[in-house]
Amino acid sequence: MGQIKSEQRIRNFKMAWIGTFMAGMAFSEAMPFLALYIMQISHFNQAQVSFYAGISYAASYLVVILVSPIWGKIADQHGRKPMLLRTAAGMGIVIILLSCVTNIWQIIILRLCQGLFDGYTPSVIALIAAETPLEERSVVISKLSTGYIIGGLMGPLIGGVLATIFSIRMTFFITGII
Repeated sequence: MGQIKSEQRIRNFKMAWIGTFMAGMAFSEAMPFLALYIMQISHFNQAQVSFYAGISYAASYLVVILVSPIWGKIADQHGRKPMLLRTAAGMGIVIILLSCVTNIWQIIILRLCQGLFDGYTPSVIALIAAETPLEERSVVISKLSTGYIIGGLMGPLIGGVLATIFSIRMTFFITGII
């Protein structure tokens, strides 16, 4: 019985690591190009592009601050796995929709919506921590965090290649699929 539980934990950890890697990569893949994307869809000067890029980038974090306690409570009541599905699907859909925008207000609204679906990494860390024995928890969480960090490091490189081969708009679409 203990062996099966250990094997299940290892399998869950591997899937969680892949998920955090993909989340880190997807988030950092297209966001560095946000200002360039705003320039492509608008006729703003450089100061306006900088201003709107800052607002667009910060918008999701504003919503995250407000809704994180609510999602945490729901996760405690209904389980963490449904929250992981909510975050992964929601963020993917929002990023795909970012590939279809035609003006800055659509970007800002979608980034606000993205904040509603943020929280994959904290949710997966909570899930893995809950099923890991206390004496192994800090090592497992540290290893899990490397998935997000490595994905975050590789994302801009992959995003740059995708934007060069396709376009910034298509990079958002591909990122949403990831």
